[in-house]
Amino acid sequence: MNPLVPFIYARIPGIILQAVITLDLRAPWNVAACAGVLYACWICGQHAKTGIIFIDYSIGMEFAITAMDAIHLTLLVRPLHVFRQLKQTESADKLSWFERFTWAADLCGSPRGVGWHHQVKLPEETTKSRKEFVLARLMRAAKHYVWFDLGLFYMKHNPVFKSPAAFASQTNFVHRFLGCFVYVGTNYCMVNVVHALIVAVVVSCTSAETSSWPNIFGKWEDTYTIRRFWGRTWQQFLRRFLAPFGKKTASFLGFKPGTSGSAYTQLFTGFFVSAITHAGGDAMTNPSRIGVSCPFFIIQAFIITFEDMVIAAAQRAGIKETKWTRVLGYVWVASWFIVTATQWNTVISVAGVENGGLLIPFQYFPPSLCDILLKLSV
Repeated sequence: MNPLVPFIYARIPGIILQAVITLDLRAPWNVAACAGVLYACWICGQHAKTGIIFIDYSIGMEFAITAMDAIHLTLLVRPLHVFRQLKQTESADKLSWFERFTWAADLCGSPRGVGWHHQVKLPEETTKSRKEFVLARLMRAAKHYVWFDLGLFYMKHNPVFKSPAAFASQTNFVHRFLGCFVYVGTNYCMVNVVHALIVAVVVSCTSAETSSWPNIFGKWEDTYTIRRFWGRTWQQFLRRFLAPFGKKTASFLGFKPGTSGSAYTQLFTGFFVSAITHAGGDAMTNPSRIGVSCPFFIIQAFIITFEDMVIAAAQRAGIKETKWTRVLGYVWVASWFIVTATQWNTVISVAGVENGGLLIPFQYFPPSLCDILLKLSV
């Protein structure tokens, strides 16, 4: 199979959804259209498997995100009337069909709402000129590629990553944590490298505004609580439909906006919907293990609630935020994810290798710079 085929199949439901948005359908036709998009996700998912665990999980997530977007954008709101770009002067339903289609493509292609009135809070940029912006992105790509190469070197020389059975049978928690940390960190760096290079090319070769291309992830120094990790540091690609689902649920239960009942209903609903969405990655990785990701995301809502209670109690006791409370916060967050994220990554990897998936497709990566330097030094 051509390696591009799975990615082509992954885009088809999204294109169908964009076309559906342009039609501005009402009941019952919007229900039928939503069902059609969900069916397209299911059919295309049968042809999008690559056999590489992290790619299959990502593709499964894309199908699940499209499905959630379909429910949100066809059943809960009328996008042409609700959403508006910052520079938009008239309602999108007044545009021609082709203009509505490109408008819908921009809407679906910007899950964080960059350039729209519903834009989420994004990392602030300190660079001013386009040249500074491009150079900053190139430096970001180079920095993350160095870390990516170090991770790749470690995995190439660790027998655990060469044998699915060896990875799945690890019992030592420290070894398992280190393996998962390097595995996830390498994927994180790879995403940053690819994104930074694409942004550098787009901004340097087109008239695209630098403000339209923020970093995928926020600042790690903001992560001194678990709430801040999910709300500021981690990418916000699910926020567009998580927030409406949460608000609809809180309203249905009778909680007024701004109350604690509303806030925590939105919190638990958001992580529950996120868990369902990540189950799409499970399904693509191993259909017999759907749901192995869910506990990791659902438990985040409970621990954030507990964290809020502890912080509130500390504030009532007169404890103020200082450098040292933040240090304690960093230790707390790191400890939490060392335990929970390691378990999450392990169950996904085990599910993948049980289904014949590859942990790391070494044959598709360039030669490690560390290997080259090691050979030159001998």
